[in-house]
Amino acid sequence: MKDKLLKFLTNYSLIIGGVFMILISLIVLRNGYLDKKITERNKTVLIKVIDCSDSGNNNYFLKFEFKGKTFVKRTKGLYCNEISGKNETELLSNEDNDRFIFLDEYKTDNDFFFGSILGLFGLFVIYKGNKKKN
Repeated sequence: MKDKLLKFLTNYSLIIGGVFMILISLIVLRNGYLDKKITERNKTVLIKVIDCSDSGNNNYFLKFEFKGKTFVKRTKGLYCNEISGKNETELLSNEDNDRFIFLDEYKTDNDFFFGSILGLFGLFVIYKGNKKKN
């Protein structure tokens, strides 16, 4: 049984890894698409800033309140510095008001570029895995 598992992993590990890369790239592309739709919709909402803090390793989180609900958004240090000292700021939101982005966040993110690169690399890894298997 152990030999079969080892043989399976040896033969298909690159293919499985490539499939995971493609799945992750699809998630990144979907997030980029959702941000694009929010930007095109251009619905701004005024949020109450509770806190914007650094949790280490360059991870910044904006904690804010909108319509009585508290949200936490992962963000960049640039945006935390921008809203530092403010009680309120404007964000773009979707129809359901459950996804928020900064006014220029879509322009500064490269979700489509990095998602495409990761997907193409995943296809290359699958190709190499198929070539190795045969």
